[in-house]
Amino acid sequence: MVFLGPSELAVAAAMMLAGSTVLSTVGFGIGMTSTPVLLLVLEPQTVVVMINTVSLALFVLIMFQARRHLPAREMIPVSVAGLLGVPVGVFILSSASTGVLRVSITAVIILLAIGVASNLRGPISRSRLMGPPVGFVVGVLLAATGIGGPLMALLLLARDWPRHAVRASLSLYFLLVEGAAVIGYGLTGMFTPERVSLILIVTIPVLLGFGFGTVLVRRMN
Repeated sequence: MVFLGPSELAVAAAMMLAGSTVLSTVGFGIGMTSTPVLLLVLEPQTVVVMINTVSLALFVLIMFQARRHLPAREMIPVSVAGLLGVPVGVFILSSASTGVLRVSITAVIILLAIGVASNLRGPISRSRLMGPPVGFVVGVLLAATGIGGPLMALLLLARDWPRHAVRASLSLYFLLVEGAAVIGYGLTGMFTPERVSLILIVTIPVLLGFGFGTVLVRRMN
């Protein structure tokens, strides 16, 4: 990866500001929001590593905000299944070509966008038996593409949990799964000096986005 110029850095910072605002507001969506534009200026592997790494601080902050509303017992099986999917996703990200990753990430964005827009929630999604399978699939998607949150959000929204319970549950799941993915990225040598520098640069707009999201969530039903 060649280190980015000022214009590329500005785009990356702006997209991470937008994505972190969305995530801090509804508990997911940083990848769906920022990735389409980021792929125009960054290689896919860099986008995924950056998003999953900088998101960890946001999940910790959201967990602290909504910790009293966390249905931990219900989320433990889902989170464990997600952790099992992480090695598969890390392997895909570390071994797939740039072209394959770019096409795959774009396809995931389109499919999940259709699912969210169609509000795909059926009676089967309310079953607790669906939690672990969905958790595993999302774990693979997050580690490999940085995207998958909408699928997990649809599962939790189908259970009619309060908004703070949904935000806290999503944050717990993402913190565990993406934290494990970041460890995998480190073990497979994906943290190059250029990527580490980029992550440090976009941390400031990410934290600003958390502040904006905290204000917005208070005004939403």
